[in-house]
Amino acid sequence: MSHTARWISKLAPLFLVLASGCTLFDKPPDTGDKIIKKASQQRIFFAPMDQVWRAAHTVLKYTIATENPDTGVIETEYIKGVDGWLAPDQKRPPSAGLRYKLVFIMAKGKTDGRESTRLTIDKRIEVLRDFFSEPDAIESDGLEESVLFYRIERELVINEALKRAG
Repeated sequence: MSHTARWISKLAPLFLVLASGCTLFDKPPDTGDKIIKKASQQRIFFAPMDQVWRAAHTVLKYTIATENPDTGVIETEYIKGVDGWLAPDQKRPPSAGLRYKLVFIMAKGKTDGRESTRLTIDKRIEVLRDFFSEPDAIESDGLEESVLFYRIERELVINEALKRAG
């Protein structure tokens, strides 16, 4: 085997990687599971944004880190897993290294000529393994978000009934 042939055979894998390098970092397309998960984190309420904002504050029992009514964002402080919400079927408390925060994002609009507000609740869960390593992200099961959507909807229904009665 000549010197040139050996040189080419050693560099062939490098050329292959460079030639396919653009496709290595392409973002994979959204799968059906991701679309369903994103849709399950959102609800549309047929109410003005200020009413949904007040209802969200009423049902939210955690410390708020930041909020901006102009952009429609409410973000909680990190909540320790032992201090947070437990699912009804959860027998033991979660790990001491678990923490999460809730981010509420509201957008106002019109649906069928009626004023509406889209509310997205994003529960960002992290597990802290130790002091030095980066936290690992975990996906939410969606139960707490469903409970919060239900409570916000009930608050809106109660407020509407009070307005009609008064």
